[in-house]
Amino acid sequence: MIKCYYGGDILEKLIKDFLFYSEFTIRKKDSSIKSLKKDLEQLLEYSLENNITDIKKISSTDIRDFSIKLQKDNVTKRSLSRKLSSIRVFFKYLMENKIIDKNPMAPIKTPNFNIEIPEILSLDEINILRNSMDTSKCNGIRDRLILELLFSSGITPIELINLSERAIKIDEREAIISNGKEIRRIFFSETTRKYLKLYLEAKKIKYKDKYNEDIIFVNGSGDRLSDRSLRRLLVRYGKRAGIKKEVNPFIFRHTFGAYMLSHGMNIYHLKKLMGHLNIETTKIYQELIKKPIILKSLNIIDNNS
Repeated sequence: MIKCYYGGDILEKLIKDFLFYSEFTIRKKDSSIKSLKKDLEQLLEYSLENNITDIKKISSTDIRDFSIKLQKDNVTKRSLSRKLSSIRVFFKYLMENKIIDKNPMAPIKTPNFNIEIPEILSLDEINILRNSMDTSKCNGIRDRLILELLFSSGITPIELINLSERAIKIDEREAIISNGKEIRRIFFSETTRKYLKLYLEAKKIKYKDKYNEDIIFVNGSGDRLSDRSLRRLLVRYGKRAGIKKEVNPFIFRHTFGAYMLSHGMNIYHLKKLMGHLNIETTKIYQELIKKPIILKSLNIIDNNS
């Protein structure tokens, strides 16, 4: 960590305090803490190179010059946006704790960059996929459950394959998702509950010698389904059904986000439900529903109907 002085204090301590606050008070993920630390160290390195050793003397002009330097170093607009966001929350923290009396980030605007709008599935395409699955067999029931859970809950692929029976409350139609220090609840549809019960019963019979409550989704050998296998089986169903879009796990999550937002869910509630760290990520779905797509009525969470 680079040392820079503010009065009699070492800025290193201010950053450590801020990172501690971010990790244990507002409970940011480890990956976010690492990004914050890296971004702030870059700013401090630039400050020292320009003989700025007092935090109060970092000005808006310095921030702009730092931004220009990053662009000359071929930092992408997306990365630059993230770095400026890190610096913004740090100076906000310093302001709130009365360590500085003027925020140099106040006039700084986040650079615009082209947002990649993800594809979503139509309800007709979802139904085509449903009808392509043979639910008379254990693996077919599993695959239908995967589709329904991805579609009705917005769960991520890695969360799905790591899901355990202990984390699910079948009667309440909810599951507890744990990502490091962060815990959130997801909810699923009545149809999902139906196939969850069917799959657990079928799995107990087919894989009775390897049955493990810590694993819900298993492959043909009774071992945990891998992320790669999950993707491959969904892509295979998509091709078999004649859907031109790539039917991967994330297309269901994006479809969930777009449908929930289009049917009236508050964007901040959706952010929490999907586990997004930044509201800007959730706002991508606003762009989706602005496009000329006919979004048919969908009862994703039956209690909301």
